[in-house]
Amino acid sequence: MGTANPVRIELAASPPCETFRRRFVVEAGNRASAEQASSIRDGRSNSAAPIIAFISAAALVGFAANLSMHLLNLRMQYLGFSGLAIGLSVAIQALGIIIAAPLTKHVISLFGVRQTLLMSALVSSAALVSFNFAADLFIWNSMRFVFATGLALLFTASESLIISRTDAANRGRVVGWYATALATGTASGPVLVTIVGVHGAAPLLWGALLFWVATIPTVACLKRGEELAPVVRSSTIFATIRFAPIAFLSAFVFGVADNGGLAMLSVYSVLSGYDYTSAVTLAVFATVGAIVLQIPLGYSANSRDPRSVLLCCGICSMILLSLLPNIMTVKPIAFGVVFALGGFLEGLYTVGLICIAKNYRGFGISTANGCFVSMCGFGELMGPLATGVSLQYFGSGGFVLGLTLTLAVYISLVASIKRVAEKSIDKRLSTTLVYPTN
Repeated sequence: MGTANPVRIELAASPPCETFRRRFVVEAGNRASAEQASSIRDGRSNSAAPIIAFISAAALVGFAANLSMHLLNLRMQYLGFSGLAIGLSVAIQALGIIIAAPLTKHVISLFGVRQTLLMSALVSSAALVSFNFAADLFIWNSMRFVFATGLALLFTASESLIISRTDAANRGRVVGWYATALATGTASGPVLVTIVGVHGAAPLLWGALLFWVATIPTVACLKRGEELAPVVRSSTIFATIRFAPIAFLSAFVFGVADNGGLAMLSVYSVLSGYDYTSAVTLAVFATVGAIVLQIPLGYSANSRDPRSVLLCCGICSMILLSLLPNIMTVKPIAFGVVFALGGFLEGLYTVGLICIAKNYRGFGISTANGCFVSMCGFGELMGPLATGVSLQYFGSGGFVLGLTLTLAVYISLVASIKRVAEKSIDKRLSTTLVYPTN
């Protein structure tokens, strides 16, 4: 066993690194090795090339994921499956993401980041290509669950690497650019469907290729032996969530608002009297807002308390939603309102991710980010169901009512939740821990 390296220490649920890092007591004999490790860490954080590669790769993952979602749904429709069967298949994919994302930490601990990325890309691409040979609903849904598992591992591991490269100086900038790239890639996914079509093996092969194109730059930028720092003690999901509950609550509400709000905005537009062209245009404005506003929100969350930025996003979204029924007849105003609405709702994800970057370090990032993605997936599973019920019983007004009530509960919780992490750090750091290195 070699000398102790205090810089690589991680606690059970990785409490806020900025808070506990300064409390490490570096022994005189180990001071040089600690400074060397610190300079290596800082060099990694400040290197722009790997961050750009990781962000570009994550955007391609979002592009491929949204491409596959539309592609698989359209192929199911072409094969003659009912709308209920298609909806069930989408729910199974969401369920696979919910289950697999929190397991990313364990997969990385067994195989390492590099092997996890490669295996995830292999599972995702192989499952996607195999849909070309499936016609039975049971087999189709089984493969969709496997595909969702690979996608969740690939996305969570890639996002964890991006967060691990941030520090107090660049956190808002990196996460803001990442959210912008991810939103752009996700919004652009369906465009490729119009180019390569739906039928035959070619669209599936293109989607599989994109997963490898997204993975190879990330793996290439990882130095040999480079991993996320391990934790000293194992942590449960509940222990992880306890340190930054607002981040995970924001992920859930974003999932509800994204899949149950922005994704169904065109349906609400048609119910409000818009033709299909205007409804699609309205949805495009919301998507553009989600892309454009993430960098300002990221900078804002980095320079002030993220809680206040999340409250601002929630309150502004609720106000804008309440305005929709009264301004839908004036299209220019409606387009401006949904532009801002899309940006603020997407901001729940961006700022929530900044909270993860701020409060977790090392291997704790993969644990926290897995829970974050899982909560987002759970929200995306519940959102359309809740919105659909609201539309069924309350008409077009149910769209606004359901989302407004969700945001009102979210705002009240964010305003009342106390920072458990800050209260528990002193107890957990009463003694100095060291992580032995070989």
